[in-house]
Amino acid sequence: MIVGCFGQIENLRELGKKGTSSDITLYNYKQGDKIVSYVEPTRYPDKIAPLIYTINMMDYALVFIKELTGELGETLLALDMAKVKHGSFVLGDYVDEDLFNQVIKGTSMKNFDILPWNFIEIREKIINLDIERDFSYTKIPIDHHFKVKSVGTVVLGKVEKGIVKVHDTLKIYPIDKEVLIKSIQIHDNNVNEAKAGDRVGLALKGVDSEEIGRGYILTNKDIEVYDEIKLNVEWNPFKERDINVGETYQIICNLQYVSCTVEDKDEVKLKLNKPIAYDNELIWLLDGSAKIRILGVGKIKKG
Repeated sequence: MIVGCFGQIENLRELGKKGTSSDITLYNYKQGDKIVSYVEPTRYPDKIAPLIYTINMMDYALVFIKELTGELGETLLALDMAKVKHGSFVLGDYVDEDLFNQVIKGTSMKNFDILPWNFIEIREKIINLDIERDFSYTKIPIDHHFKVKSVGTVVLGKVEKGIVKVHDTLKIYPIDKEVLIKSIQIHDNNVNEAKAGDRVGLALKGVDSEEIGRGYILTNKDIEVYDEIKLNVEWNPFKERDINVGETYQIICNLQYVSCTVEDKDEVKLKLNKPIAYDNELIWLLDGSAKIRILGVGKIKKG
């Protein structure tokens, strides 16, 4: 299970052992056969992308709040636009709970639990959560990848759907390349299979690390690939201005970050600077250099 951690975060080493770290950082906690990975958007608020990556990776949200700030407002807006319903607020001693309830009233987070600022209680609540899983097909978005001497290409990611086994043959999108699963690790232990909810390290045969990008998808399903899209967009009600033809923005689809150019503002037709794999995920339209960075979210118009 993956838990996204947001807001005024203190030392997450209280929740787990520090693991992979880049623009996002993971902290891992194991109790018996249960494993939780806590994800922190380390480079946020300097960059908006780590916030969106964390939202897209997580099963559950933890929002730490000591005071109401503009940065927190952007985080709450993003969680609401993503329609996040499963999570908890961890409130500091000086947060007025009645006032805060007014802030989240009418949002997707209105039924979040309220937790005390106690890491032992937080760990116990999270480790016992029961998350519904989808086993209809196998899907693993890649969040990190690298080459290991004597092993070859290794990728890290959460098994979002289904089951993956050693010696399975999967395809990697958007490059549409067949790969063999040579080995699987969970929490540094070799295993023969992993299921939806597990965070895994996979050694792959048939692809080089340099061919892979963050957000590429390993799957046994045919995934659509686009280099041009039209979006049905729910606009951010606080955005400062409309988009215009010829302007350059960014999109995030799952964990794929791609620059794009507006070809039609009314249809929200975007030309992408490289192809994306699309499996009906929410697409975020961003302006990373603006004061209001989240422009809107939507899905691709088919046909």
